[in-house]
Amino acid sequence: MLWELAAFGEAMGEYIQKNCSKGFSLIELLAVILLVGILGTIIIVKYNAMSKSAEEESVVSMLGTLSAALDIYSTGQIVNSQTLTIHNPFDDLSVKPPNYAGAFGDVTDLNCPAGNWAYQSGNGSNGNWTVLVYRPNATLSQAFVWNNIQWIILVINVNTDANGYPIGFSMTYYQPAPIW
Repeated sequence: MLWELAAFGEAMGEYIQKNCSKGFSLIELLAVILLVGILGTIIIVKYNAMSKSAEEESVVSMLGTLSAALDIYSTGQIVNSQTLTIHNPFDDLSVKPPNYAGAFGDVTDLNCPAGNWAYQSGNGSNGNWTVLVYRPNATLSQAFVWNNIQWIILVINVNTDANGYPIGFSMTYYQPAPIW
C-alpha cells in the first residue's frame, strides 16, 4: 500500500511538471474568470443584504434609545410638576450619535445626508411640521418619499391619561411606515 501511494505521488508529480509548463488554456482561464465572477456576485449580494439588515437594526436601536430618553425627560417633568413639551429627543442624550446631523427648521437632503438622523423643528412659512427624521442608506421597500428621496419620519406625540393629563411621549411613524 505504501509503495502504491509513493508511485501515485511520483506519477502525479511528473504529470503536474509536464502539464504546468504549458500554462493555462483559454478555456481554463475563462472557467476561472467565470467562477471568480459568480463568487464575486454572491459576495456583493450578501454584503448588501447584511448592510441593509445592520442599518435596520441600528435604526431600531436608536428608536429605543430615543424613546427611553423621552421617558426619562417626561418622568422628570411630571415629578417636578412641569409641563411636557414636544422637543428634540437628541437633546436628552448625554452623548449624541455620530450620525446625528442636527436640528433644523426644515430638514432637506442638503443638511441631512444618507444614513443620518435630524430633528425638524418646523417652519410655518412652508407648512412643515415638527418631526424626527432618518434618511436611510438602503433602498426600502416602502417609505415616505419627498424629492425622490426616501425618509423615515417619526411624529412625537404627548400621551394623556383618561382625564387628559400628560403622562409621557410616544413616537409614531408618519405614513407610510417604513418596510425594509
